[in-house]
Amino acid sequence: MTCERFEGLLSDYLEGGLTAAERAEADAHLAGCPDCAALLELMRETMAATAGFPEAEPSAALMSRLYAVPEEAAAAKAGRRSLARTVFDWLGRPALQPVYAAGAAVLMVLTFVAFHPEARGIRKRIDVGFHRTVGAVEKLYADAGGLKGEIRALSADVLKSFNTLGLAGDGEKKQ
Repeated sequence: MTCERFEGLLSDYLEGGLTAAERAEADAHLAGCPDCAALLELMRETMAATAGFPEAEPSAALMSRLYAVPEEAAAAKAGRRSLARTVFDWLGRPALQPVYAAGAAVLMVLTFVAFHPEARGIRKRIDVGFHRTVGAVEKLYADAGGLKGEIRALSADVLKSFNTLGLAGDGEKKQ
């Protein structure tokens, strides 16, 4: 038995709900596992400490509300909702709030760029900055391709030198 399986059976073990075979398997595991034995002892102490607590009884109002939940769910499911209400509920989900925030930020920037008194100059600076960035990225890609070839050639030269000197291991030799 694994510790994980014993932990899953721990409540049944304490309450006497295991079969004889499961109980014997759990006892054998406890004999060889000090961690699970300590966990069992801790659970027994916890049960003994909480045994004197009074049992909480829910109020009649709470019970009636709890029993009404499935009935309300069935009634809501049975009643068709309008398409507008369904769309509004979908759009009101909290998961979409970051999307709304990003959209509002983009809208603010576009409004600023479009209606600012010096909009033409701002758009020109954005255009120049964009093209400079694209040019820099293209240059980086070109340099990276050349650098990749240089690294391959250098690694081949180093490996060849190691092979010549007899320093390379058996798995590293290439011809």
